[in-house]
Amino acid sequence: MSRDYAYQFMERDLSRVRYSDPPLSAQEQDLRLLNGTVNKYLIGLAWHLGGYTLADINEQWDWGADWNYNQTTGHAPAPELLVVARLPSALLLAGGAALMFALGWALGGRPVAYLASAYYALNPALLLNGRRAMMEGSLVFFALAVVVAAIWVLRNKASQWDARDRADVPAGRPDNAFFFLSTLFLGIWAGLALASKHTAIFTVAAVFAACVVYRSVSYISRRREGAKARSEGLAPILRLCVSAVIALLVFLALNPAWWDDPAARLVQVLERRQALLDGQTATFGGYALPSDTLGGFARQTFVALPQYYELPVWETYIGDQIAAYDASVWHGVAIGGSTLGGIVVFVCTVIGVGTLFRGRGSPSTRWIIGVWTLVVTFTTLLLTPLEWARYYLLMVPVIGLLSAAGVVTLFRAVMRTRGKM
Repeated sequence: MSRDYAYQFMERDLSRVRYSDPPLSAQEQDLRLLNGTVNKYLIGLAWHLGGYTLADINEQWDWGADWNYNQTTGHAPAPELLVVARLPSALLLAGGAALMFALGWALGGRPVAYLASAYYALNPALLLNGRRAMMEGSLVFFALAVVVAAIWVLRNKASQWDARDRADVPAGRPDNAFFFLSTLFLGIWAGLALASKHTAIFTVAAVFAACVVYRSVSYISRRREGAKARSEGLAPILRLCVSAVIALLVFLALNPAWWDDPAARLVQVLERRQALLDGQTATFGGYALPSDTLGGFARQTFVALPQYYELPVWETYIGDQIAAYDASVWHGVAIGGSTLGGIVVFVCTVIGVGTLFRGRGSPSTRWIIGVWTLVVTFTTLLLTPLEWARYYLLMVPVIGLLSAAGVVTLFRAVMRTRGKM
């Protein structure tokens, strides 16, 4: 897919990446519609800076042939090229730890920040998939960036209003720079998240909806009256609309295949993704019963062991690589790791949910995180047809953040009990 980088930025031929009927390359155009664009451009930039050319890039993997055929006929990347191609996703994955720290700090201060970012940084399933030359590293990073940006927007807006109500703060305090930057960053991060992988739509939609509802409720409950109150109440919602427009523009800028008819491309993408999922479930077998769905969800979110392949035959080809990875000190630590460990993580997460509803932190922060948690959890649970670990990765930050809050709450409760004895 990183050939698109060469077509667009090296050969400067936009016709190669625009939608065409009939397509110049049916295979490339199908991948262009199905997959996110951010990481494929970053992969292209990485191999370009690494001294590789378009002639060094492999052909698309032939899923109808075996490992040896793909390795010997140019359908697999050279090992050195693959390492370079993994760098962008790996770097974004690492950056996500800082965003997790920021979310933990906003929710529960320093202890939650350290625990949440540690859970993220040690999670084996996230480490494995985030370091592949795929879309997961960029998806997780920019999805977290959207949540952090929304919290920043709501918390600072509340601070501005609180300051205006105080006698010691001069009237007409300038805040245009802040509002411009917050509007811009929220829109940019949202657009990059959507362009990383289409499933980011659930996080982006949840965050924007949460912001609109919170601002609307805040407006209704404000003590101010008259035209000034109406203006201040509507302005944040208008800024969120501007952020949404910026997100759409960023997404379109990174998806030239959508330029001529975005509505038609949207329909095609939905049809292709549904066909892909139908084909996967028909070939590999999906969840048959609700209990199977719940079991797969629990294993992939609370136990969270690394899944090296979806088909057992792959162990024949990459067994040595798996052994080397398991022997590395960088393979992660499964905090759950077993049924018992998964139960412990689940209990801590439930306590964290209670903390979220009853906590003393910023109401806007708890609202954003609560809506984000609810939407990501239910869409992952209801829309994931197969027990493939990479389909559950957006749950890792949610579980990490809530379980960290639960551990801190439990620890403080124990310390208070001991203090009374």
